Amino acid sequence: MHNVRSSESRNGSKFRAVPFGLLALGLSSDVFAAAEIEASSVMLWTTLIILIVFAATAGSAVLNIAAIRQWDRNWGLVSGLPLVGLLVWSLLIFIAKFVDPETHALWTLEIFAWAMINMIYMVTAMTAKRMFAKRDEENSTTP
Repeated sequence: MHNVRSSESRNGSKFRAVPFGLLALGLSSDVFAAAEIEASSVMLWTTLIILIVFAATAGSAVLNIAAIRQWDRNWGLVSGLPLVGLLVWSLLIFIAKFVDPETHALWTLEIFAWAMINMIYMVTAMTAKRMFAKRDEENSTTP
């Protein structure tokens, strides 16, 4: 008799587990759907951040290119140095990511930092150029 009860309780627990299993299965499909939505949301944000970084980097690099084209040779070389740095750093990131995809996880931040530092560099270069031009103008007008 004891075996009959234990088998009944086991069968009863199996039948009670079925609704919980179905509930868990239903929740897991909801979890998977939520995970897919979250993954697509993360992908959207990642793409948006990459676009913003590239826009800021391009905008910053345009300052250097315009200065190279408009300034005389020496000041053009001064304004072109950050572009060489960007090229070298980008190649380093690209090669490192090719060798080990886990490296440079924050590469967008690295490139964005270059863009912001380049802005400060170019403002400093423009200010220095104006100061030297003003000094040269003052020295040439006074006999």
